[in-house]
Amino acid sequence: MSAGLLMEPLEERVEAVFGHDDDPMWALDLRALEALEDERAIVWECDARTFAFWHVSASAEAVLGYPRERWHEPGFWTGVVMHPGDRDASLSHCVAETNACRDHALAYRARAANGGVVRLRGFVKVIADEGGAPERLRGIMIADG
Repeated sequence: MSAGLLMEPLEERVEAVFGHDDDPMWALDLRALEALEDERAIVWECDARTFAFWHVSASAEAVLGYPRERWHEPGFWTGVVMHPGDRDASLSHCVAETNACRDHALAYRARAANGGVVRLRGFVKVIADEGGAPERLRGIMIADG
């Protein structure tokens, strides 16, 4: 990676990872490895209405400790990963921004598989269907520290 890319603010590096809405998820995973190599980042995609995850990068296991297959379980992110103390406010914010079709960011605590707490910063891109309604979300979770 070039030294210049490491000097760019985190938000600019995250935006570069997102690329185009129709890019395959493997392309986002590869860009994240390069642009966010100094971060503990999870790249993901889910349904905008149900938050059912379709894709979670392999790095999720290293960051939070849960097998990738768990992310496909209904309610896993909200019921297991999100810390109960942050769940309501974070979920309300995400739902409101998604329904308004606005890209957004949020910070919250997550529960790791080992029982520890990990602070996450989430960057979310809302992708609308042909009618303009939110269809899917693509995001990057970055663990602080």
